Amino acid sequence: MLALIAAIAMEALMRPELPGFVVGTDVARNGNSIVEQIPQGETVDKWTRMVTTQGFAGVAQRTDGNGFFQLMINALQRGCPGAKVAYRRPSGKTAQLRVDCPLNPSTGLPETFFAKAMPGASDMHIVQVAYRRVPSGADIAWAERYLASVKLRP
Repeated sequence: MLALIAAIAMEALMRPELPGFVVGTDVARNGNSIVEQIPQGETVDKWTRMVTTQGFAGVAQRTDGNGFFQLMINALQRGCPGAKVAYRRPSGKTAQLRVDCPLNPSTGLPETFFAKAMPGASDMHIVQVAYRRVPSGADIAWAERYLASVKLRP
């Protein structure tokens, strides 16, 4: 038990700076957290690209990245009819996901997001890059590079 407590205390998400982005949302409550970053001049309601970082307390003790994404996929398919999901497990318990929503019913716009789920000793860490448009090749490359650079330091 002491080893788990020490691992949780040292757990940190390492992610690069996002030049040109500002924090639109930063909320932490009951061990859960969400930070939404958008390009300067945009808002969390009207954005073209968003980087979201979430932490879910205790979830990694119940599931891995695959299990977390399966729950997410089930909800997405109800919220975005016709969504296409591409899913992969690059290493260990980490998982990655791409979702293309042809038309988000709440915005009337296409949305695509790329996400990486990284279970820690206790918490599940999710980092997501979203576009409120059909992404270009450069958009896709940027999202993949960003997610590849995000690491969980045990």
